Amino acid sequence: MNSLVHYDSSDDDTEEQIVCLKRKASNDVMNESLPKMPKLPSFFDKPEPVQIINSKNHEGRVRTVPHQHDSWATYVYCKVDLSHELQQLLPHLKEAKILPEQHISLSRPVYLRKYQLDSFTTSIKATLRNLSKFDISFAQAQHLTNDERTRFFLTLEIGYGYNELFKCMDCVDKVMREYRKPTFYDPPRFHASIAWSLQELTIESIHIPPDIIEELAKSVHHIIKNSYKYYILMQNFAKNFQSTD
Repeated sequence: MNSLVHYDSSDDDTEEQIVCLKRKASNDVMNESLPKMPKLPSFFDKPEPVQIINSKNHEGRVRTVPHQHDSWATYVYCKVDLSHELQQLLPHLKEAKILPEQHISLSRPVYLRKYQLDSFTTSIKATLRNLSKFDISFAQAQHLTNDERTRFFLTLEIGYGYNELFKCMDCVDKVMREYRKPTFYDPPRFHASIAWSLQELTIESIHIPPDIIEELAKSVHHIIKNSYKYYILMQNFAKNFQSTD
């Protein structure tokens, strides 16, 4: 499993993707009828006005955080490669848009000044360096929505490996407190988003057979076994460091 620290200036389009504060929308599995997705609280004390993005370039997504000078969107996450397994899901995803990469968030999106980036990176590397490698698997599919209910997601929720991810999150939370940034959701619901839509009904209508979920869980468990690296990504420049175990 690959852990990434990713930051981009608020002037870049990447902010639109990571500002989504996704939480669990229902306790039901995908094959049962789900209640209406609840509105989620923003991590901002005072929500900023919503700005409309050029739908031609951004597929209708909206920006909820205005551009600010020297504000770098930052978050920590574990990257998982599900490209092969997603081929089994494509016939069931209908009109939903496939996310090009899948990851498991370990922090909320936060915003740092440029002078803080190096020290933040050093702190994250130090707090995660001594964690041991571990395996994970996905337990079930879930529907989630972002804070403003402008995008809806099909996600795979973590089952096996939850406790290990919790330890990673706890380490990241300590760094966030040092920088006076919000910690992760309580309780955390670790998941990987695999598809999204601007229409809630598109996501709610997706039905994935249980046998495919079971196969996917087994496959992911095998793929990420004994693969655990951390990456630091600053715009177009990436650095990585491998765990000691």
